[in-house]
Amino acid sequence: MPAATTAGKPERRITWPTVLRLSEYLIILEELADSHTEVVSSRELAAIYGNNANQVRQDLSSLGHTGRVGQGYSVKELEQMIRRALGLNVRRNLALVGCGRLGTTVALHVPLAKYGMDLVAAFDVAHHLVGTHLGPVMVEHASRIAEVCRERNIKLAVLTVPKSTAQESADQLVLGGVEGILNYTRVRLRVPPHVVVQNRQIVCSFLQLFHATCNRDRMAPGDTGTAPAIAL
Repeated sequence: MPAATTAGKPERRITWPTVLRLSEYLIILEELADSHTEVVSSRELAAIYGNNANQVRQDLSSLGHTGRVGQGYSVKELEQMIRRALGLNVRRNLALVGCGRLGTTVALHVPLAKYGMDLVAAFDVAHHLVGTHLGPVMVEHASRIAEVCRERNIKLAVLTVPKSTAQESADQLVLGGVEGILNYTRVRLRVPPHVVVQNRQIVCSFLQLFHATCNRDRMAPGDTGTAPAIAL
């Protein structure tokens, strides 16, 4: 399970469901800070997120933060605590494999650097893409994945390739020392136990949305699986 960190050293064990909520709280807190809000209560944070104040207090206590009774939480202080808990104070290099439309969107429009991830390599096999640039990063041929990942100490990767090359690409990432893969392909990757894979099935998200809207009356209260409408 993920652990809170200070200078990269684990301090406190945090459950995965708590990590998911903390990452959402972080985005909310950043938006509050942008609107010059200095203090937020657990009730206010819960109302924005869509859960309850007791759950918020429980999640924040996992950081060692008990808050101040009747005074709420400092937005900036809480934001920094969550960043440390998620390990965002330790920067990590990231590679993109697959530079089509989805990969390009990730590279150019997701604020990776803001969250401790530096995009330092991009790969594809298409001749018209190799040698072009995604921002400051030049697209290299996918045959160099393992070599480049080792050279640049890349530990994280985003995979947006066709399913026919997904496993091969993942194998090369593992050979290069990558420890975590955000998988946007429709393939369940086979990786060693020490490699973390997060699957993001866009089609499944649409199917789940379709089901939720068509079967709203048959769902238990709060059982729609919805998340706050906050985007990176």
